Amino acid sequence: MKRSTLSLGISSIVLLQCFDQVAAACTVCMGANGTLGEAANGAIFVMLGVLFLVLGLISLVGYSLVKKGQAPLPAHAEFGNEISTPNVS
Repeated sequence: MKRSTLSLGISSIVLLQCFDQVAAACTVCMGANGTLGEAANGAIFVMLGVLFLVLGLISLVGYSLVKKGQAPLPAHAEFGNEISTPNVS
């Protein structure tokens, strides 16, 4: 078991060395000052704004459902409930 783990580790290192490439960060991470960087920054903030808007609206719907569930019945609904239930004594 120990030998197979060691051979797997060595073969992984050799394989990674074969595919050696230079990694570069995206323009937003590198802090590009051109128009592409500004557009990418703006797009990220727009997506964050849409995300917070949707989450806020979902929580607002939940809040309104809770408030409506705790509200007392209106007078006409209470009267209708009294009429529809039979008086069994």
